[in-house]
Amino acid sequence: MGFTIYVRDRYFNRVAEITDFQSLELLPRFNNVGSFILDLATHTFAAKELIKQKAGIIVVKDGQTIFSGQVTNRKRSFNTSGDRLTVSGKDDMFFLSSRLGYPSTNGNFASADYNIRTGKAETIMKQYVDYNCGQNALVERRTLTIDEDSGLGNTVTGRARFDNLLDLLNSLALKGGGLGFNVIQEGNSLVFKVYQPSDKTRSAFFSPLLGNVSSFEYSNDNPEANHVIVAGGGEGASRVFVQKSDNTSVANYYRIETFIDQRNTSDLAELGEALNEELVTKAQKNSFNFTPVDTPQLSFGKHYNLGDKVSIVITQPYEVVSIETLYHFISAYQTVETTIEKVQRLQEKLQVIQDVVREVKIMITPEGESISPVVGTDGSLSNSALKIFDKMNKLNKRLSNLERS
Repeated sequence: MGFTIYVRDRYFNRVAEITDFQSLELLPRFNNVGSFILDLATHTFAAKELIKQKAGIIVVKDGQTIFSGQVTNRKRSFNTSGDRLTVSGKDDMFFLSSRLGYPSTNGNFASADYNIRTGKAETIMKQYVDYNCGQNALVERRTLTIDEDSGLGNTVTGRARFDNLLDLLNSLALKGGGLGFNVIQEGNSLVFKVYQPSDKTRSAFFSPLLGNVSSFEYSNDNPEANHVIVAGGGEGASRVFVQKSDNTSVANYYRIETFIDQRNTSDLAELGEALNEELVTKAQKNSFNFTPVDTPQLSFGKHYNLGDKVSIVITQPYEVVSIETLYHFISAYQTVETTIEKVQRLQEKLQVIQDVVREVKIMITPEGESISPVVGTDGSLSNSALKIFDKMNKLNKRLSNLERS
């Protein structure tokens, strides 16, 4: 099968292998907290270990750990047909979402207004993790180990003042050029890593016409805003203001304005970072949820991964397209010297979606496995109910920013 599933104890030791199970659903997410659901027989030693406090799971494929996390819910179901245990939980990105970015690394909140750091995005992200849940954090906050720093990304400035650490890292990763990060267990340590996702748009093509997509669901939402005004420090008319439009979005969707209160700084570079981040997060949202058919030429984990950018090609409504036309279309995208007019003519019949693999649902059973990626823009979600909570979360972040200032 390729997958091996272990129970880990509160000290991150492997204490049992899980062999007698009905199903395991993994849902790793790009730069976000993932989840899992495991259904197994209650009479097993693994079940006994899984109900203990701070227990978790480790999933290994072909000798490499692909998922690790802790159990947060336990449910036992008994009837005349059997006795089963269902445990669910979060992956180890949870430890980032459970920490705040302290304004002072020594825990004396009266000693500094903000923990301000400037440098390469990867370096700054790792510093915030290190001082809030790494080896340089207060003893009672230490959980993670920090991977070696490679200095990836653009130069950014971070200002931590009781921000949720995961939100702070996401903001820095976006400003840093779309970096990816995760927490995965290695040995008995939980390691925080930062990486540069790959652009696979010229090599990873999915399409029903190619036979590597068995089903899909595609949604598209208009932007929430495409003209942003940011107000920095000062009072009234004396505040520092910057503003910017996404002209392409304005032409396609009319002008949609929004305002950001960034009174914690008057630095123009930082205000510009906040402005650009808002334009990205409020932009048009695309979500493509599909079931791929793995082929020798294109399979998850080998040819593309979480966070990579891929291409999906579907027919425009009311159009019939031959496979030869599709191959011609792909060839045009793969050829750097191709003319814009040539691609535009092909796009009258075909639509190409080029976006990031945001999450991947992996279903594992004793009979085999299935994979369902979601490709979309940041903030696009595969469940409409989750979108409501996402909007509420954004509102809470705005209120929290005011409370912390």
